[in-house]
Amino acid sequence: MNVDHKIIEKSLDELIYDIDNPRIPQSIKQEDFRSVLEWMINKENVIELMYSIGEKAFFPGEPLLVVQCPENGKYITVEGNRRYTATFLLQHPEKAPVRKSTIAEAVTTAKYRPDKLPVVIFNSREEILDYLGYRHITGVEPWDALSKARYLKVLYDRLGEGMTPIEKYRALARQIGSRTSYVRQILVGGLLVEEIEREDYFKIRDLNDQTFEFGSFYTAIVKPNIGKYIGIDLDADDALKDINKEHLCDLVSWMFEKNGENQTRIGESRNLTRLNKILDPKYSKALEAFKAGASLSSAADLTDEADEIVSRKINESLDAIKIAWSYFPQIKDYSMISKDFVREINKTAVAFYKALEAKQEPETGLEDID
Repeated sequence: MNVDHKIIEKSLDELIYDIDNPRIPQSIKQEDFRSVLEWMINKENVIELMYSIGEKAFFPGEPLLVVQCPENGKYITVEGNRRYTATFLLQHPEKAPVRKSTIAEAVTTAKYRPDKLPVVIFNSREEILDYLGYRHITGVEPWDALSKARYLKVLYDRLGEGMTPIEKYRALARQIGSRTSYVRQILVGGLLVEEIEREDYFKIRDLNDQTFEFGSFYTAIVKPNIGKYIGIDLDADDALKDINKEHLCDLVSWMFEKNGENQTRIGESRNLTRLNKILDPKYSKALEAFKAGASLSSAADLTDEADEIVSRKINESLDAIKIAWSYFPQIKDYSMISKDFVREINKTAVAFYKALEAKQEPETGLEDID
């Protein structure tokens, strides 16, 4: 923070939200103050902050960082929206759109309900953004991954047109105290989200900018085979030049579209390692099976070498048939067991045995095979 900027007090009535704050979802930004307030209450732990300010008062050493709005003369809270919201609700609990009883309790128990807040006025948003880069990306109050991506995009767009993308990545990395590779990867992720937003989240039910899990998505796209599948090249000047929208739709659907049991094709984010292997070009049959509806686990089995697959499946089949045979005497209704199915098992096993015998020196004959 510039030492020339002094901390002064401004009344709550003189302050307004920063609607361009990277943390506020795009869909909320298009709506009214009530919608922003509801989102802040539900997503930003504002009520806990109300209790803290109500008990200990507002700490003057952490002023809001503001710029004056030319349209109405009020001050836009570029940094400190949570603290502004908590203090606003301590003064105006009746304006809470949700969780009214809890907010009313926080007000009732509050020892302090400040109507003025310490602020530092900056000449432009850019001055504040330079400060926020370290604080919220690598510093003491890190934002979530998507907020970081949106913020870095703002900084990226401010850099000179004469700079190449990699030069911009390096400049941003120095500015926020991070690695160039990290800046590049999270920026590419943010650009992909913009592409997904333009496609209206591929019409996937209940998927929007509030339910999209950017952290998982970002984890996915930095895996080499997943990145190649959707057509991004993190080492290129224009990482999205060859983006494949059809494959991007596949990835988003696999990760976020839920079935009747509220499950996605991928499931937990740790399964992305399996998906990355399935998308290795040398395992085309695995991807073909997965696209045809096979489970992630079944498709992943096809990424092993053929001899490993055959050996493992034979062992699994033998174990399964032995278990079935051990329970056979306990069956109450033998009509439930398909003789045709058992005959098919036998037929396949005989064919398998003959083919194997032809490939290697036989150790036994077929006398024991019906």
